[in-house]
Amino acid sequence: MPSPIPVVYLLQGEDEYAIAQWVSELETKLGDAATASMNVTRLDGRTYNPDELLSVASTMPFLAKRRIVVLTSPLARLNSPAARQKFLEQLSKIPPTTALVLIEYRLLTDEKARRRGDFHWLEKWAEEAGERTLVKEFPLPKDQDLIQRLQDQARRAGGQITPQAAKTLAELVGGDPRLADQEIQKLLAYVNYQRAIEPDDVQNLTADVGQGDIFAMVDALGNQDGKSAMQMLQRLLEQQDALSIFAMVVRQFRLLLLTRAILDQGGGKPEVIQGLESVEKKPVYGFVAGKLISQARHFTLPGLEKIHHRLLDVDETIKTSQAPEDLALELLIVNLTAT
Repeated sequence: MPSPIPVVYLLQGEDEYAIAQWVSELETKLGDAATASMNVTRLDGRTYNPDELLSVASTMPFLAKRRIVVLTSPLARLNSPAARQKFLEQLSKIPPTTALVLIEYRLLTDEKARRRGDFHWLEKWAEEAGERTLVKEFPLPKDQDLIQRLQDQARRAGGQITPQAAKTLAELVGGDPRLADQEIQKLLAYVNYQRAIEPDDVQNLTADVGQGDIFAMVDALGNQDGKSAMQMLQRLLEQQDALSIFAMVVRQFRLLLLTRAILDQGGGKPEVIQGLESVEKKPVYGFVAGKLISQARHFTLPGLEKIHHRLLDVDETIKTSQAPEDLALELLIVNLTAT
């Protein structure tokens, strides 16, 4: 007897790209693209009406065995025990003709709580629901796991990439899985699928989108490592004009200032993501927020405010032609790392 097909899928973790791929594969099971588009509904837990969930999920599929309802950030507004209980009651009533996919771009239970066996209430419900649910975790791969993942991606695409080339690629794209996949496709075409991608191929073809070096340069500034910061600046100047680099530096410190303020107020990653999205006016991935949080810990709020004022001075220096743009950036690094 075949196993029952899950009705509620709980996908959690910061690897948005892997989650998107998994959902895409689920959608392909609906049939051709036209049929799938008529049987997929996407909801945002931060904006949808929770009272409509069961109604939406109960709609019968059109020319397909099942329909899919994707609900991102389902916990966003479940701020009371009553709201959570109502949500769980709705989950229990989802018909088997619908696959309800719940997506949280974070792990609901941290490692410390897992060791205690103290799991999130939604995970506890999923375990009790048994075969009606499927829980999958999508943590961002790191270090050797990331290198192995890049090699696996290359093999699935019909080619190969050496471990060192995979390491170089991971560094250049800042660990962004989506960008890494795009670059692998480009690199495989470059070597015509005839040989393994080597580090030189990555260095020659993959653009270090600038942001990775900006992160590295800001890290060096936070560690008072003027030499490394200057090396990063020179590398950036070889690729882009000084004004573009300055704009990225300003943006980075603006986001760090916001992140540090949220952390000092007791906020965590969800609050940082919400704050960043209000400024950026676009979705902010969990791994981006995580990198900003990690970097913000190198600075104090007063220190970031001081840097912000320094940036305003540099902006005036450039606009009034008191110094060339590249020299103004070099002096900025000297001033910020002077002991």
